[in-house]
Amino acid sequence: MKKRYQLLQIPILAIVLLLGVFGCSKHQERYDNPPWLGGSSIETLQKKGNYTIFLKLMDKAAYTIPISKQLFTLFAPNDSAFNAYFKANNITSVDNLSVDDARELFTLHVLPNPRSRFQLIYEFLYSELQGPNGEYAALMFRKPTVSTSNPYKETARYYPAQKGKELLMSTGIKLIPLFSLDYFQDFFGAIDGSDYLYMYPGSKWEAGHGDMNWGNAMVTESEVRTANGFIYYIDQVVPPQKNIDQYLLANQDKYGLFYDILQRFATYNASGVDKNKNLLYSKGYNLVSNLAEEQGAFPGNESRMKDMYTLFLPSDQVLQDYLNKTIFKTYSSLDSVPSVTLFYILQTQVSRSLGLISKISNSYFNSFGDPTIIGKSDIKSAHMCSNGVIYETNRVLEPNVFTCVPGTLFFDANYSTFLYALNQSGLLTGLSNPSQNVTVFAPSNKEMEAVGIRYDPITSTILFLGDDKKWNPMRATDLNMFVQDHIYLGVLSDLNTDQYVEMSSKNFVHVANGVVQGADNLRVRQKVGITQTLPNDKNGMLYEIDKPINSNYVMGKYLTYDKDVSQFKDLLVKVKLLDARFLDQLNRDTVPNLKFLAEADYWTAFIPTNAAMTAATAAGIVPTNTDSLKAWLQYHFIRKKVIFDDGTTSGKFDSERISSVSAAGTFYSPINITNNVNNLTLTDQSGQVVNIDHSKADILVRKGVVHKISTVLKY
Repeated sequence: MKKRYQLLQIPILAIVLLLGVFGCSKHQERYDNPPWLGGSSIETLQKKGNYTIFLKLMDKAAYTIPISKQLFTLFAPNDSAFNAYFKANNITSVDNLSVDDARELFTLHVLPNPRSRFQLIYEFLYSELQGPNGEYAALMFRKPTVSTSNPYKETARYYPAQKGKELLMSTGIKLIPLFSLDYFQDFFGAIDGSDYLYMYPGSKWEAGHGDMNWGNAMVTESEVRTANGFIYYIDQVVPPQKNIDQYLLANQDKYGLFYDILQRFATYNASGVDKNKNLLYSKGYNLVSNLAEEQGAFPGNESRMKDMYTLFLPSDQVLQDYLNKTIFKTYSSLDSVPSVTLFYILQTQVSRSLGLISKISNSYFNSFGDPTIIGKSDIKSAHMCSNGVIYETNRVLEPNVFTCVPGTLFFDANYSTFLYALNQSGLLTGLSNPSQNVTVFAPSNKEMEAVGIRYDPITSTILFLGDDKKWNPMRATDLNMFVQDHIYLGVLSDLNTDQYVEMSSKNFVHVANGVVQGADNLRVRQKVGITQTLPNDKNGMLYEIDKPINSNYVMGKYLTYDKDVSQFKDLLVKVKLLDARFLDQLNRDTVPNLKFLAEADYWTAFIPTNAAMTAATAAGIVPTNTDSLKAWLQYHFIRKKVIFDDGTTSGKFDSERISSVSAAGTFYSPINITNNVNNLTLTDQSGQVVNIDHSKADILVRKGVVHKISTVLKY
């Protein structure tokens, strides 16, 4: 019943107002308002007697007529509160304020519709009044006003289109937090007011006054009903509200270093003109959270009323000390630091929801989902802005990615290209999970440049040098494959034992005697050595290497390059299983393409030598019919399995040759493999046994391995 009563309050007020406007005629006297309704909001304030400054401010802001004729909710400070505010801000009286200043200040004390206490605390959202048992209960605590900051000047520092220009800035409308006992109960905060007082150290929180505060001001009397709305009497003036970005701009003497790093991600867009037709700009940020957005992290939806930013802000000295210990060991200035490093530093200090001191000291997860310990001793002070709270900290919060395996790369200028490649591939997050052990092999900038890979700071892209000798943007698939060739899922601490290791790319590398080799490294007999070993106590190992791991040696290239298997290769081309002149449209490189390899991630090939092919042709074993020849060629490829002669894998495995297709499925001709160390034996379907010479085995290619055989296979 109570809920229904609350929903009907606005229509009742509207009807009363309409009766006052249209209900009089020469035949009918105007009905008096009910005694409980009182006079209008202005009349009620006038009768109080000590709200003259508020009324004068209303008039200066040109709101007297709208307030007298429409429905509003007013948060009214008395004359004593205004006098205290004026004295603290060197204002003599309302007369000292411009119309714009008066409007900015007054509209922070107004909501453009009438709200009872219940309606203020429990919003009408998603087609229902939330109420104590609603899904969001009292969590929608931010209330949109019509107040905006007066236009102010700002010089763009780094944004290319406006760099060095002084711009006239505008903001969106300000949202004022309504903190109530109900909110702290539903948000599991401190109900004794300690969370509130930590954010507003100069304010009051007292039981018995409705347990409700409008911004920095305590509500001393709530839900005073008038003929055209509600009045809430408050004990302080709510001053003009800066958002976090404005606050940082105004306090560069203390937070200038953080602000300067932040500006490297700033953007500026034209947003209109002022009353003098001067062009106005709105500010935003790329990548990092938009601390200039008044609505907070979730603009444009109802979450803006539930969430606001929390910024853990280190002072210049704290941040400088941190940078000296990390970045400036190898970088000479911030201008040369990778943007991904600066991004993680900034974003780790920002949360997209309100962090109450009672909660964050027990449990806190940063923007990347990393659990972080923040004690009260880490926070020096608090300041509430229009779009979030700022906690000044005496330390810089670090993301897991800085303290896990890839952490060193963020601060070493010699490995910035590989860091950018990791970031653009989207693999950094996985490397910063303490529950996932990883091993990363990191080549230096110099070594990546030597193989034709570099970072372009102008376009913020990874480039590669094509066969046409031109630098082009590296395709995402190629970039991801390159990076994944350098990542092993697990801790690879033994690099001396002869072994084949599967990287996260699903390509295999050969490891032995402290040397790592991918398929192309082996082809050119290039050894990838370890220059530094950096164990990480959280999740694995980082190896700095003297050359990149290169697995870009596809099976089609091997078949083309090795002249000892040219007869088998020519037959693959003849039946169109191998496109010997496949042209890569991006780099104009000719890449022999074995077409059916796209069917699976793993392959093992048994390729007969020319001598074997000559003998088989003479014996009439090689089919002459195209379809039969194609099937015979396919029988020399094992699908979905990579098998080395390392003694680990034996059994019956499907070849690429299809033996039958039925309703039960597709069936392939198998090959039996017996695997001993350095001794691989095949038994084909004819019963023939083929022994593979170890010196001709284990030829690494992308997606698998090739073994040369001296006898063709039969089925």
